[in-house]
This record gives sequence, C-alpha cells and structure tokens, in this order.
Amino acid sequence: MEKEIFRDIGWIAREINATANRTLRPFNLGDNRFIYVIRVLEQPGIGQQELATTIGVDRTTAFRAVSKLIADGYLEKRDHPAQPRLKVLYPTAKSQQMKQQLFDFEAASSQRYLDVLTPDELASLQTLLARVRHHAQTNTEPF
Repeated sequence: MEKEIFRDIGWIAREINATANRTLRPFNLGDNRFIYVIRVLEQPGIGQQELATTIGVDRTTAFRAVSKLIADGYLEKRDHPAQPRLKVLYPTAKSQQMKQQLFDFEAASSQRYLDVLTPDELASLQTLLARVRHHAQTNTEPF
C-alpha cells in the first residue's frame, strides 16, 4: 500500500510538471522554475537558502535555477537590508507582469486535482502530507 501511495504522489507531481512545462515553457519558466518565481512573489526579500528550503531542493539546484531566472529577467538579487553581505531575492517588473498568470496556474492546478475532495478530506490530506513532509525533512539519513 505504501508503495502505491508514493507512486500516486509521483504521478501527480509529474503530471503537474508536464502541464506547467506545456503552459509556461514559452516564458522560460518550465522545469519548475515558475515555482521559484511564485515563492519570491509571495515573499519578496527571501534569501536563497530559505527559498531552497521552502521549495525542497538543495542549494546547488536553487542556485542554478535562480541564476537562470536572473538572466531571464524574472528575479534580481539585492543586498539584505540589515546584513549587506547577504543577498536576497526580489521579483522584477517582468515577474510582476506574470504574477496573476502564475497564481492562476497554481490555483487551477490545485483545483483540477483536489476538487473531488470535501473540505474535511482536504484538511485530512493536508495534515497527513505535512506529517510525511516533516518526517522526510528530519530523516535525511541514506537508506
């Protein structure tokens, strides 16, 4: 049963990724780069390490994605207001122009897959997934 649960989660993740690639690749936001832009739009001034943690990727992966997004004009790095040696990320005008489309895409994806659940089922699913995610984040030993 556990194996099937993770296969289902993986299938859903791949399906959302494929849809995102079809929809957002013309804007160079495929390969999950749109997630970085959404998180920075939600939290302007976020640090790159915090962004990586929020998304659930390692620092190297986040660095590569952020570098591409900066080169494509979606994000910019600025000095941290209190600690100038640290850099934080902000959305550019280009990402602000895409903001509604990105948020709509995220909402439509959620609705597409979750609209079959009742509010109680959604709450249960969110609680269970949060527990599994927390366990995965704190249990990082190799198999």
